[in-house]
Amino acid sequence: MHSMVSTPVGVKKGTWTEEEDKLLRKCIDKYGEGKWHTVPLRAGLNRCRKSCRLRWLNYLRPNIKRGDFTPDEDDLIIRLHNLLGNRWSLISGRLPGRTANDVKNHWNTHLQKKVLAQEEGTRKTQKTTKDTILKPRPLSFKRIAPFSSRENIIFEPNIEVIDQNFDIASPSSSKPVDDE
Repeated sequence: MHSMVSTPVGVKKGTWTEEEDKLLRKCIDKYGEGKWHTVPLRAGLNRCRKSCRLRWLNYLRPNIKRGDFTPDEDDLIIRLHNLLGNRWSLISGRLPGRTANDVKNHWNTHLQKKVLAQEEGTRKTQKTTKDTILKPRPLSFKRIAPFSSRENIIFEPNIEVIDQNFDIASPSSSKPVDDE
């Protein structure tokens, strides 16, 4: 079975040359961004429209910020990634001048390992605590005056204490402390 998608014959692929970059910049300066289907012909480029669009958006736009990411940017990327996951265009929208591609690459090469190492360290340093679970039991009935003509019945809840391993401990008997 043949694929329906085909590459036009003679369309150049691979690395862009400086001359191609100049032609693309000149075309965008003259006609503006958008209408990418017209760009290759207008610019005189033997490239597909997608390649032109991606080259402009990820490398040639004048407001693209290059260089190392700042600690503030790293912190923001980590917090946004926790919130949004791998939605790089949304994350990069909060980082002026950074492209989604740059943010994704920075995450994959630097930040992801850092975050995983921090989480592992946090897991090791967290103190394990033992939980005590209070499990209610049915009410028991006690007779105060078993042979009187008017029997008084008191409802007294029993509570058994169970630890996190679910071993049943003896029922606790708590006596009120008398203040003297």
